[in-house]
Amino acid sequence: MTTPKIERAGVGFGIGRHGGSIIVEVRPHHDTISALRGVQVGFELLNGITLEQAKKILEVLNENVIGVLVTAASDDKT
Repeated sequence: MTTPKIERAGVGFGIGRHGGSIIVEVRPHHDTISALRGVQVGFELLNGITLEQAKKILEVLNENVIGVLVTAASDDKT
């Protein structure tokens, strides 16, 4: 039986662009989650969302989200 391996890291959020889309980028404070090393995670916002609206979303995320949890199956036997 496998036991889940849970890793966590503190995060902040920023705004980026990909083509014409506004992206909310997840910015880990440290490189502590092995599954995410070298990976960038972002959320593409709906077309029509203005930069001002994106900044409001960003503000809410940065005020309320303190970290990210990643759960992966472990090969350890229990």
